[in-house]
Amino acid sequence: MAVIVQKYGGTSVQDHELVLRVAHRVAGLRSQGNDVVVVVSARGETTDRLMQEARRFTDAPEQRELDMLMSAGERISMSLLAIALNSIGCAAVSFTGSQAGIITDTRHTDARVLEVRPFRVVRELERGNVVVVGGFQGVSTAKDVTTLGRGGSDTTAVALAAALKADLCEILTDVDAVYTADPRIVPDARAIDEIGYGDMAELARLGARILKEEAVRFAERSGIAIHIAGSNSDAPGTIVLKEPHGQEPAIVGLSLLEDQIFLSVRRVDHDRMMSWVGAAAHPLFVVHSGDRIEIVVPGLPPGVVVPDDAAKDGVSGLSADVVAMNVDVVSIVGSGAAEGVVVTGAIAELERSGTNCIRSVALGRSALLVLPLGSGARAKLLLHDSFIGTGQ
Repeated sequence: MAVIVQKYGGTSVQDHELVLRVAHRVAGLRSQGNDVVVVVSARGETTDRLMQEARRFTDAPEQRELDMLMSAGERISMSLLAIALNSIGCAAVSFTGSQAGIITDTRHTDARVLEVRPFRVVRELERGNVVVVGGFQGVSTAKDVTTLGRGGSDTTAVALAAALKADLCEILTDVDAVYTADPRIVPDARAIDEIGYGDMAELARLGARILKEEAVRFAERSGIAIHIAGSNSDAPGTIVLKEPHGQEPAIVGLSLLEDQIFLSVRRVDHDRMMSWVGAAAHPLFVVHSGDRIEIVVPGLPPGVVVPDDAAKDGVSGLSADVVAMNVDVVSIVGSGAAEGVVVTGAIAELERSGTNCIRSVALGRSALLVLPLGSGARAKLLLHDSFIGTGQ
């Protein structure tokens, strides 16, 4: 008897018919003698709507209360799926993240999983029940409800799979595989059969939204292989594992982050500057270049404002002469991505097409190209044709 953990994204449980379709799929696995745990996300745009409701009162809702509110979407999904399963004769019980034993740190709205104590999950599986768990949420060491940030249901599924020593962990969503690029931007993008943890984590960190980076890192630490496939597709999908079988291409894929903030500031006070950089939300990179520090972040840290007259006023008193602009970032990922010939070739290709590269940064298994705002999608299409479309 196998232990199977499946995660379904919000679009997979969007309405009554889709919930029932998932229920029949899960019931089929259970009828084959498997122990099944299902992790579900909030339906559709539920999380965004809840955030909008909170912001009708204030632009800065208290973080603890936000977690209480945001966790409601997954609770709706999990209870409806459990009701649907029971209605078709498949015994099921639903649990919140805390009931399932997901223990996190005390950070609200972006908590990290510390450990999983799946005692109640195991007990219900032993009784023959399917266990449906609300993703994206847990309980902190201070016994408060916490949420795991965007894509946190992926982490819930992987963490439970590791704790249960599951035979299979599946992330089932509205896309049928990991692709070499977003097929909505690059029509010739190819599905990837197998990909290593390192490259998948880089793609996730740099804009490929199919899987959360933290979930990949958790899987890597636990040695859990992840199967990514479509919830309504028979395509084989992608396996994320330690090392792909066969020869791995030097360039695995490309990702895109649009409308990021590029900052270049004089490094007047190193300690104070690094403290400020550390406050930024997950900087893509930090580069020391002469007497300047350059970073790219999704947004500015709370309380930091880039003034209109930056050269006069500086940022938070750290420095004068601030350069700040909105940019797109295209990333090339793979074991050969950071090689000089790849970076210089990519820059030359972009320049021939009339796109100026503001900054290039090589980071181990990836090369990041900072480009003018609005040029990223076209650049990604061009570079995919150069580095992947030709079989390189």
